Amino acid sequence: MHTRWILLSAVLATGSTSCKDLECGVGTIERDGSCQPSDETVGNAMCGPFTMLQGDKCVPMFPPTECDPSTTAPDVDPETGVTTCIGTGGGGCSGPLACPTPSAGKQTICGQLYDFENNMTFGQSGATGAKCSAATADGPCSLGIRAYDAIQFGTNPATAVPLAVGDVYIDDCGRYRLTDITVPSGPFIGLGIDDADGAKMGPLGTTNTVGVATPKSVSTATKDFEAWIVKKSTTDQWAASGGPPLSGGIYANVFRGHRTGFDTQAGVQTTRSNNPNTANDYYFTAAQTARQTVDAAATVTGVNGTALITNAAVSESVAYSATGGIPSSCVWEGHAGASIPNLVFIQIFRPVNAVAQTCPL
Repeated sequence: MHTRWILLSAVLATGSTSCKDLECGVGTIERDGSCQPSDETVGNAMCGPFTMLQGDKCVPMFPPTECDPSTTAPDVDPETGVTTCIGTGGGGCSGPLACPTPSAGKQTICGQLYDFENNMTFGQSGATGAKCSAATADGPCSLGIRAYDAIQFGTNPATAVPLAVGDVYIDDCGRYRLTDITVPSGPFIGLGIDDADGAKMGPLGTTNTVGVATPKSVSTATKDFEAWIVKKSTTDQWAASGGPPLSGGIYANVFRGHRTGFDTQAGVQTTRSNNPNTANDYYFTAAQTARQTVDAAATVTGVNGTALITNAAVSESVAYSATGGIPSSCVWEGHAGASIPNLVFIQIFRPVNAVAQTCPL
């Protein structure tokens, strides 16, 4: 009888505990049967830089960055989310050009213009960073830049229709920005660079017609995209030293030694569908850092890391790539190519991982 009373008492005690609701006050929450401060850090949880724990969430410590719209433009790093306010006028050529996120469904492309012969930035003498307001006789303010479906442009530039663009910005430093580009149906956006004056387009003005291409990336700002001018005097030097004539079109391959950066790679031989492209490739003098003199006997790139290709066509649907100059754990990217009459199309190639390996570059 005594044992039955002990068991009954235990059951009643348990029942009365489970029926009691724990109510915590404002600013506290229930944890493990007791009320504790809601902003108390539990376990090993940590908030990232410039954030703090509020309740059970990490929130920003500071309000969002707001740029002065009259003097700056926001530039958001897609990886960190950090916003930097970049000046929109003047300030010289050393600072970056703001490259804001485009409107939904569009793409913005920003970068710097270079002279392909010497790879120097293509800016006006005494440049201040001022936006080009009218076409000049030479320099970056003499140029125009248009966006295209790169496949259409590579197939027939004469019939390719320019893509709609919100704004085209070029300054006297040679920095450029095409905002809110209406993306094409194809996978690549091409930029066509030539003189703004229609009477000087082609080899008659500041530059031959030049084409570059970048992957389509909807609702994204493509930053630091290299673009070039190629002077008539430059392509004339190529032809005079045994290189291909511009009349047949030139597909210029530039091999960078690393996944990022501007260093060029010597010792590279171009390929077409994984086979040496010896019938159609030309290389520069081995020790020449500029792109001036073609060496007809050369079979690999010199220190400028550049090859000139002829007889390439987008319609072939073949991949142009290369071998040599990099570790065996790396391979060169593959790209479609085009040699378009009276146009220099420039493509950057970089090393990537070989199958089942890790490229250290």
